[in-house]
Amino acid sequence: MVTIGDVLAVVGVITATVLSLWALVLAMVLLFGKRTESACARIERFPGKVTLRGALVAVVLGLVVAALLNHPNGLFKLVGWVVYLLLLAAGAIGFSGLASLVAQRLTQVEPSLTPLAALSRAALLCVLATLVPFLGWFVVAPLMG
Repeated sequence: MVTIGDVLAVVGVITATVLSLWALVLAMVLLFGKRTESACARIERFPGKVTLRGALVAVVLGLVVAALLNHPNGLFKLVGWVVYLLLLAAGAIGFSGLASLVAQRLTQVEPSLTPLAALSRAALLCVLATLVPFLGWFVVAPLMG
C-alpha cells in the first residue's frame, strides 16, 4: 500500500534531482567551456562512436570501481571513490556537451534567444528526457495492472 507520504517523497526526490542536474549542466558549461565545446563538437561529428565509447568506458570503469569499493583495504576504497568521481565528472562534461549542442540547435530555431537562455532550456530539456524511464515505472506500469 502506497501512502501519500511515499508519493510525495518520490516526487520530491525526482524534483530535487532534476533541479540539481540542471544546475550541474549549467555550471559545467560555464566553468569548463572549452571541455564542453570539445565534447559538443565530438557529439556532433561522431554521435554513435561517442555514445559507444562512453558506454564502454562507463561499463569498464564501473566494474573496476565496484571491485575497488568491495575491497577490504581502505586505500583501495579511496582509489575506487576517486575513480568513481572522475567517471561522474567525465559523464557530466559529456552530458553538458550534449546540452550545448541542443542549445546551438535551439538558437537556430529561435534566434532571439540569448545564449544563456538557450543553454538553460537545452539543459532542462536534456534532463527532463532522462525522466522517461520513471514515467514508465510510475505511470504506465500501474495503469497496466
